[in-house]
Amino acid sequence: MKNKLKTLFLIIPLVIGCAYIPKEDTSVKQAYDSDYERFFQNVVIKEKTPYSITYEYKDVRIDELAFLASRYCQEQDGKYAYLHDTVLYRNFSRRATFDCLELQN
Repeated sequence: MKNKLKTLFLIIPLVIGCAYIPKEDTSVKQAYDSDYERFFQNVVIKEKTPYSITYEYKDVRIDELAFLASRYCQEQDGKYAYLHDTVLYRNFSRRATFDCLELQN
């Protein structure tokens, strides 16, 4: 009988802990009206030259930035954008640098 009670007292907290589902914390998430609004609020050009462009971003994927970089480099005498590096920056943001290069035949 004591063994059954001990086992029961060990199992009950495990079952209760597994059944607990916390409420979603909505204070952390930001609501945007559209993807464009999310994009333009979270991407900043930090440096641009005819040979490269650097973006600081958060809450945006790198492939979304690649489109912007390719458009910028195309305007620089038909060059192509290549990702040089990405680094973690302060406040959970990142910086991505794209090089604008010409393809050689």
